[in-house]
Amino acid sequence: MKITDYEALSFDCYGTLIDWEAGIGSVLRDWADRRGLDMSTEDLLVAYATEEAQAARNHPTDPYPSILSRAMRALGKELNTEVSYEDSHSLAISVPDWPASPIPPRHSSGWPDISN
Repeated sequence: MKITDYEALSFDCYGTLIDWEAGIGSVLRDWADRRGLDMSTEDLLVAYATEEAQAARNHPTDPYPSILSRAMRALGKELNTEVSYEDSHSLAISVPDWPASPIPPRHSSGWPDISN
């Protein structure tokens, strides 16, 4: 098998190569702290995930930044906490700043050895 045997390659980077929890969690944490919302980052992420799933389901053709913004506004409504345009926009434009997922040591369980 050679790389030239393929016309296209696809990578699952959301949650595999990119640590979306850290990226979204950072923005939500800043927002919650500014609004005096007493919730853990984990609880914010759980609540947010529900809203993002619904936004994606209801608006399947929207670009991902729009889904992020829409989900954050819905989260604010759900938590009865203000979400300004700047708040939702900061999440929508945060994707390039999301960190890479930590890569486990080679040969750890579940990861193939691709060094050859």
